Amino acid sequence: MTSQDPTLNPATPARPVGHGGTMEALAGYAAAMEQGETPIIGYLVLYSVFDSEITRDDLHRWFLALGLDDAFLPPPIREHDAFERVTGQAGVRASYRIDEGTARHRVPGQKAPDQKVTEATLMIRHVSRDNLKVVRHMVREVRDESRTRLEYAPRMAEITFWRDPLGSGQPGRGVLQVTPDEAEIAKLSPAEQERVRETLGKVEKTYERYCRYYSSDRLRTLVRTYVEGLNAVMVRSGGGVYFVHSTYADRLVALRGLVKHFGEGSQLARVPLPDQEEMREMVVAALTTEAREDLEKLALDITKARADGASDAQVQTLYKRFRALQDSAAEHAKLLSTSLDDTQAALQLVHQQVASLLANAG
Repeated sequence: MTSQDPTLNPATPARPVGHGGTMEALAGYAAAMEQGETPIIGYLVLYSVFDSEITRDDLHRWFLALGLDDAFLPPPIREHDAFERVTGQAGVRASYRIDEGTARHRVPGQKAPDQKVTEATLMIRHVSRDNLKVVRHMVREVRDESRTRLEYAPRMAEITFWRDPLGSGQPGRGVLQVTPDEAEIAKLSPAEQERVRETLGKVEKTYERYCRYYSSDRLRTLVRTYVEGLNAVMVRSGGGVYFVHSTYADRLVALRGLVKHFGEGSQLARVPLPDQEEMREMVVAALTTEAREDLEKLALDITKARADGASDAQVQTLYKRFRALQDSAAEHAKLLSTSLDDTQAALQLVHQQVASLLANAG
């Protein structure tokens, strides 16, 4: 059973065999537990999100129908973000083999001794950036079979993102321009010329898609952010598995309905935890660990802010973080009907630091 989370795997995950059936079985288990007599303390939440073609209008319509809080809707897609994705390190590229030389006497399955095989890669590299545009080049890199020699053509095409040429004033707006270097392309064999043009066409088509549809990474972030907004507790250090109290059951049902609209195989499962001592101990231990790590990070940031002479805005941001941690601990203590002594002690220490920082800022 695997939960996909951007902290674990930023790429679109492959669909595991039997994954959909496992998640559906968990859903059936959740329904049976909810209808039984055993009290439920809350749920372990796992989710997987796969690639699909989803627009912001789609998300807005589903949020409205499911009664979800539209404050968690992702921001509109920006053309600049699409450009960065398609031309960035994980963007469009192509690799292929080049056979040079001929062989009159070739043994089936083997290359002749006088034939040289090399590998070519088309990739996009950054060139410059200013207030008007971002410029990148498609380059051609060729390695021989023994990987002892490298040839490099630095400009097969220029790929430019013009920042908001119509002056709309909207951040991230812009236009993509792809300009092939015909002189460089003409030096290649007809087969390679076709490869270059196919790859440039893929850049344009992928950019258009990214401008219209949210990536699976963005949708995965949406789900994670919404779950965390339910005062979730991360119960696995690598991320992707959360505890959510039973008071948020209805919102988890709605969120599960949203994820079903995503790409084939996308699922959100709620695993009910019976209200038993062992389950409470697990949740409290995870909560305590998470709170301690968050408070330690906040304490370090406060110390740094004091050393650097933080501005009023920075001080207020740190104070808001402290209040959010304080409110979260109070809510969990109430919902779990337990005492979080270690967390409260850590909160007291950080509170003293925050108070000192506020006093100095005042």
